[in-house]
Amino acid sequence: LGNIQSEVRMKATAHTWRCVIFIPIPKFDVHPDFQTLLHTHLFYKCIDRIFAKCKVATRTGEYMLDPMGYIRYCFTPLVAYTADLPEAQLIACISKNVSPLTMATQSDFG
Repeated sequence: LGNIQSEVRMKATAHTWRCVIFIPIPKFDVHPDFQTLLHTHLFYKCIDRIFAKCKVATRTGEYMLDPMGYIRYCFTPLVAYTADLPEAQLIACISKNVSPLTMATQSDFG
């Protein structure tokens, strides 16, 4: 995304985004206390499968074409991840009344 100009990147009709996977939202036939736990576990399993090749490329490298058409040996760590607030809270393993970015809790928000 760093190479795509923002006026192009932000247009939905420009097709600069691609869905790589649909993460299921199941209903488990268990006690309600375990629903969130199982949903979180499934989310992390899906994310692990999505980024499996990225993990290999980060460790061992991967041959890729650069913008000029030359083949380069690259290491591609994931350095950014876009998420809305509920997803950020899920990734950070925190409850819904806590900030995923700071140490603030719901009582600190006033």
